Amino acid sequence: MPAPQPAAAPAAPAVPLPAGGTPSAPGTEASRRLLAPRRDARPLTLWGSSSMSSEGGAAATPVAVRIHEHLALAAAPAVVHGYGVGATRSRHTLLMRGLDTPELRVLGDPAPGSGAVPVALDSGLSPAGPLRIPGDLAGVLGVLDGSGESWMFVPDDAARPLAAGRFRSALARVAEGSRQVLWMGKNNILDVSGVLEDTQRMWDATADPARDTLVLGQWPTPYDPVGSATADAVRAVNEEQQRRYGDHFLDLGGLLTSEDGLRCPPLAPLRLLEQATTYEALAQQIVPDGLRAPDEIHLNGWGNLAVSWAIVNRMRELRWL
Repeated sequence: MPAPQPAAAPAAPAVPLPAGGTPSAPGTEASRRLLAPRRDARPLTLWGSSSMSSEGGAAATPVAVRIHEHLALAAAPAVVHGYGVGATRSRHTLLMRGLDTPELRVLGDPAPGSGAVPVALDSGLSPAGPLRIPGDLAGVLGVLDGSGESWMFVPDDAARPLAAGRFRSALARVAEGSRQVLWMGKNNILDVSGVLEDTQRMWDATADPARDTLVLGQWPTPYDPVGSATADAVRAVNEEQQRRYGDHFLDLGGLLTSEDGLRCPPLAPLRLLEQATTYEALAQQIVPDGLRAPDEIHLNGWGNLAVSWAIVNRMRELRWL
């Protein structure tokens, strides 16, 4: 006689379906976006000078805080291009973006081996910082190198002959179709009209100027105390950009020099408002020393953390994320 078979277990009750009749998608919104990215996820390009490159971000925090890294995590899987270059002015940003296409004049013979030649720009713009811009000179691919005392053009193929011609930055193609974050002009802030004009040109260059740019406001250092020429220039630029760009302007000076801003979540552990030096800084309308790098002109890791937090929040409000 065959052994008795155990009774079949009753079927597990079905998981109730939502009202729509289909199961809900698993995971969080962020995880779904990362693992099943939208096909129209747009890249993000960051333009500016040393603050945008997070210079000073290795100070005061256990690990360096780099703004572009935080934005890359927040925007994933969208690509983030970081083009912050220290010591540059707003006109250098236009050159990098390909909005200025100067004529280059060859000033000497090619260097043996590299083929690098000294050049001059008809715009009169001087080199700055570690600036190196890929592009082409009259059809010859190479790099416009502004990291020394004078401009050099270094061709990809040292054997190619060079002649005077127009330079076009290859970064213009990278930026096509991209949203952008601008933090430019602090190094030439006294030229208020120039900073405003250059920023506007960057704004106008996007596919949808009314929606594709976030402009970051400048913040006052100890070299910009209330009543100084630079403080007045910072205020003038910030106020005009706030007027022009509305929600697409992020007032970082207000964030970092107000009691409400200093209470923001990333800065809460510092208890800045319990420190006398904070109130001394606020009386001068400058950023407290707890957020400044040792050079006093850049933010430290905590300052960069607050900036990253503020940018991500605004990007969410703009529905970029």
